[in-house]
Amino acid sequence: MSERSWVPAKRLVPELLNNLMHMGTVEYGGQVIQQYKHADTRRYINLDETGQAWEVAVSGTGEVGARRIGLDEAKARILS
Repeated sequence: MSERSWVPAKRLVPELLNNLMHMGTVEYGGQVIQQYKHADTRRYINLDETGQAWEVAVSGTGEVGARRIGLDEAKARILS
């Protein structure tokens, strides 16, 4: 199991830190993706240590699917 990290959020979305909760990590394609949830919108932003944002889906069986998205898109999603 991968360790939780606030490093991606601190580096990429410092303006959101006061409103984020760390919800866990997932691994996909060799990347460890940190999952954060916004306290007000209840939406997620998923970031890895390289600065990449992700759209992540986890099936009922625990299978992880993910695709890269732009950071601006990820920010817009979490705030909508």
